[in-house]
Amino acid sequence: MSSEYLMRFLEIGAIDLKGDDTKLEKLRATAKDLSAVLKKAPAKTFGFTMAAADPGIASDDPTLQEAMVALRKQWETVSNAYARPPVAILRAILLDAIVLAARSDDAISVAFVNTARNALAQAETSDEEAVWREAVGEIEAKVDARAEEEWATPEMIEVEALNYAAPPATPQKMKVPAVNRETLETLIHRASGPWGGNGSNQHAPSNNPQAWSSSFAEKMSAAIADELETMAKGLAPAPVDLAGPLSALATAVGTHVQKALESFSGATAGLQRRTNLLWWKEALYSPSAHESYLDLPLYEAAALMALDLHEQVPTYSPASVSSFLKEAISCLPADPSGADGGKREVAVLVQDARTTAFMQPFRTLAAQYVQAAEGRGPLLSVIGHPQNPGAIDAGLLRALVGIDATAKMTPAEWGTYLFRELQSARAINVGVKRSKRK
Repeated sequence: MSSEYLMRFLEIGAIDLKGDDTKLEKLRATAKDLSAVLKKAPAKTFGFTMAAADPGIASDDPTLQEAMVALRKQWETVSNAYARPPVAILRAILLDAIVLAARSDDAISVAFVNTARNALAQAETSDEEAVWREAVGEIEAKVDARAEEEWATPEMIEVEALNYAAPPATPQKMKVPAVNRETLETLIHRASGPWGGNGSNQHAPSNNPQAWSSSFAEKMSAAIADELETMAKGLAPAPVDLAGPLSALATAVGTHVQKALESFSGATAGLQRRTNLLWWKEALYSPSAHESYLDLPLYEAAALMALDLHEQVPTYSPASVSSFLKEAISCLPADPSGADGGKREVAVLVQDARTTAFMQPFRTLAAQYVQAAEGRGPLLSVIGHPQNPGAIDAGLLRALVGIDATAKMTPAEWGTYLFRELQSARAINVGVKRSKRK
């Protein structure tokens, strides 16, 4: 499976190795080497994909030269076998290398799919259409599967049970109070008559029974009551400190609620994102330009819609998001002049993107994402680094981005092209933070 796209190029006759399996193994080894290079430098995905997708790419393109160097390491006599760099073979190797890397790297997968969709729309690959459809379809299915994790809204939200264990009960050690019998006996003796010293009953039972009984009752009650109160004080429980258990319970409840809210937020993120996108599409208001898209020039509005949508969706988004953008752009009123049947030349679009004030937010982000153009690469590199504000030579534009200057695009095609490049660029530039424009 690791070399299936090399084999597919052989099967359709796009490359011919004269039935030499030894040469095929050298191509496979080269593809593995280039795949390792791509994993270490994902930003090369742009160049690898665009070079592989264009049968008309120049043999001196830097990406093809890099592939040729890798091929020579495996096949030292390749220059003797081919008078000129074998562009078709190098393109097949590059595609195989990209797919190998994309199968294990989701970021490369996103960049490959979006870049390939753009590049194939501008290249003449009819003979290879089935191969590319298979390759893009395989990796796009992988991207969509990953995107489902960020866009799906589950039917049920599961929340873990409260994680709290009550502290173990600690038995209270109590000393059973005892009656001081000697003291109680002394007090009873005093209460019974005029004997026993201080505090005794001054009345004998035989002399004045009524006075004696009254004094006896008073003193006897006081003696018993004092002893009972003393015992009661000994039975009072020690104070219990509930601060620790209650604090632990509060922490556990707080953590449980936080996890529940996170589960709910994560589960409904996809629904909230779709709701926000529908609102954006209906409002037709640009957070980048701070005005309605309806008040902007048509093609600039389409480009800013691509930027604004890019800011609202995650890197791993389903392929249907591009179709959503097309539909949103179609809501804009058509060019009243009707020039060129609603299409405009790429050379004009690129020049406007490099110079107009409305496109400054786009140029800023493009410059953050990609370096200045060196060989075949994304259109962002030309837009984001307009060192020379003059028009780009048609031949140079074709060499740098693989698009003919005279090719024409509708606003929807222009916006979708730019959106895919932004998605690709962000995927392979994980160190670049998303802009937070107000």
